[in-house]
Amino acid sequence: MSLDTSQTLAQVFPGDSDMARRMRETDWAATPLGPPEAWPTGLKTPLAMMLTSRFEMWLGWGEDLRFFYNDAYAPTLGTKHPASLGRPFHEVWREVYADVEPQVHSVMRDGVATWNKALQLLLERNGYPEETYHTFSYSPLRDGNDIKGLMCVVTEETERVISERRLETVRRLGECLIGAVTQDAVLQGVCDALAANTDDFPFSLAYVRDPLGGLVGCSATEDGRELLQRPWPLDAARGTARKQALPRGAYPTGTWAIQPTECLVMPIAGALGDPAATLVLGLNPHRRGDEGLLDLATLIADRAAGAFAQARSVEEERRRSDRIWTNARDLMVVVDGDGVFQSVSPAWTRILGHSVEDVIGRRIADFVVPEDAVVTDQALDEVFHDSQVTGFENRYRTLDGDVRWISWNTAFEDGLVYGYGRDMTEEKQQALALKQAEEALRQAQKMEAIGQLTGGVAHDFNNLLTVIRSSADLLRSRDLPADRRRRYIDAISDTADRAAKLTSQLLAFSRRQALKPEHFNIATKVETLGDMLRSILGARIRLDVSVLCEDCFVESDINQFETALINLAVNARDAMGGEGVLQVRIDAAGAIPALRGHAASRGDFITVAVVDGGGGIAQDDQARIFEPFYTTKEVGRGTGLGLSQVYGFAKQSGGDVAVDSRVGQGATFTLYLPRTRRAEAPPAPSATPVRSRHDGRVLVVEDNAAIGEFATQLLQDLGYHTELAANAVEALARLETSAPFDLVFSDVVMPGIGGVELARTINGRWPGVRVVLTSGYSHVLATDAHHGFPLLHKPYSVEELSHILRQAAATERAETG
Repeated sequence: MSLDTSQTLAQVFPGDSDMARRMRETDWAATPLGPPEAWPTGLKTPLAMMLTSRFEMWLGWGEDLRFFYNDAYAPTLGTKHPASLGRPFHEVWREVYADVEPQVHSVMRDGVATWNKALQLLLERNGYPEETYHTFSYSPLRDGNDIKGLMCVVTEETERVISERRLETVRRLGECLIGAVTQDAVLQGVCDALAANTDDFPFSLAYVRDPLGGLVGCSATEDGRELLQRPWPLDAARGTARKQALPRGAYPTGTWAIQPTECLVMPIAGALGDPAATLVLGLNPHRRGDEGLLDLATLIADRAAGAFAQARSVEEERRRSDRIWTNARDLMVVVDGDGVFQSVSPAWTRILGHSVEDVIGRRIADFVVPEDAVVTDQALDEVFHDSQVTGFENRYRTLDGDVRWISWNTAFEDGLVYGYGRDMTEEKQQALALKQAEEALRQAQKMEAIGQLTGGVAHDFNNLLTVIRSSADLLRSRDLPADRRRRYIDAISDTADRAAKLTSQLLAFSRRQALKPEHFNIATKVETLGDMLRSILGARIRLDVSVLCEDCFVESDINQFETALINLAVNARDAMGGEGVLQVRIDAAGAIPALRGHAASRGDFITVAVVDGGGGIAQDDQARIFEPFYTTKEVGRGTGLGLSQVYGFAKQSGGDVAVDSRVGQGATFTLYLPRTRRAEAPPAPSATPVRSRHDGRVLVVEDNAAIGEFATQLLQDLGYHTELAANAVEALARLETSAPFDLVFSDVVMPGIGGVELARTINGRWPGVRVVLTSGYSHVLATDAHHGFPLLHKPYSVEELSHILRQAAATERAETG
């Protein structure tokens, strides 16, 4: 193996765990996955996270979900380890695959993560079926936008589930035996406790026979009870229990979910020690051996015998009851009305480290982290007001300074709160690990998109800069003819305009452009654009415009709307190969449908649908066509920014854009814009931008010295008297002390006070001074389209500067005249 190969394997399978070593030694090239160096980031990133985690985790990748797992998961596989590595998931767990197959489809087909709490599974990991319980989640793993695998974080809870059921059995038994003073009452109490656990009893069935073999009571259904009433010998010596085969026979279908094959037989002694009854517990053949079964059967029999005898001491009875209390793995506590611990189980020491003696007599607040003190007091108060608490979670400090999450269930009786607390720390950590893994995957996908965006920007700007740089170099020639000089100057100017358009499209996609919302009728606007659209489309494409709504008014940026419509028309023309019919349908809608994973949005919208008869768009491309620089056209036919401008404009205007297309059946792009009921204002006459002389005093506010000097020089060339201020504070001081200014020409993005805030201050203190703003980009303008001041976008020409200043001056004369 070469050094490069070893380094690659160490990166793909990091760490010194047993499974990392096995994966590095596996010949993956002989599998459908191929060599690891060619694996995508979507597989390598979660695989590295899994191998370095101490939580039980596995992942599947590819069409048949090839199986990977870490050291923590190996015990769950049993004898299937290590042969399961690299095999298809449905072969590794063939015995339970049908149980989880719908969830696998949910993840792989729909990308919907799943969650299972203590799900029962019959696993054959040791050569025979075992009843097990697992809490786990499936999450999708992606390669780009495609789902290629799934990640599973799992915790086995078999022991906990079975232990909790046994504790519940003992609790119900105690309730049923309270006040039982006769033999019949005691036997009936035992039967009632067992029958109450028909659905979740830790055994398949349970029943009690009297000394003559008659059936006293059982947890089976009526047909099962008839079967068990048949006489069959019970072999159980006095005071001991043993396993025994169940009687052969045709057991009724549906009597038990899992039919038992043998039973545990335990005699129940009467008041004088004579046999009073026999307890029979049918064992579950799919549950692995459990040494606690005999203890539980003994406890049930002893409880019954104690009730028969009525002579056992209170201390002995308490000692028997304390076995569950002492051996419980979870916390058990008794708390009074002041929140003081009256009793705690020994599990407190095992989980939190504090000795029992140090806890009894102290308040809950002494152990809960300060941030959870208030909610803990509120929960305790709810319990004392007859509101049982279930699944309440708070954090406790351990003796060594660590913090553990505890989930509590409570009961209230005789002025005391009885609490049962389960340590949830590992589950919380697993959930956090899963969240971090998902965030890492999202970050990787985000970085891939950013790489595509920056690459596209760099490519286009380098092309533009090449033209500018070459033209500038050629202009340095002394003997350059006037016509060629003019050509190079025009090339620089045209290229600057193209660069400005490129940045405008990027800002449109990111929803950061400064919009100029106006009320207008979309139908009227499309009609006025008809001649322009026909010239763009060409003579072989017929434009068909239909208006299906009345009062099609919106409030939006007219220029951006025109650009969006032209972009859609150009794309449609290219898709149709320059001939056919292009339909533009204008209508109203009561909602935006669910698009790109977002829920539907109800409202009042005007829709503009552009329908072409082209070749259509592939399903895989539809998810990416609105990304900047993504295009399905051949090289040189487009920048990939047209649809991104449409998308950004629609989203920033409060609408959206939808695409409906099938290969060979054309495409329909539908633009949604919020509808307004206000009437359309008559369009203001727009003068042709021309350079002309100006007069008056202008205060230029610009924090960039080079741009400030350039702007003042342009204004002086136009005929203005100018002063330059480096920031808003200096500008306000000039307005206070200098001769009156007619205009303030201010940048928007400046340190301290920004241009919009400066303009509003000037408007309030010097209402006769007009303010014109300029900016290349500002998040303030992108979110505040109604600031009310004229705005000149950078980069700007001398004609555009002259025009907007003349408009501002004309507005002032109109208002004062």
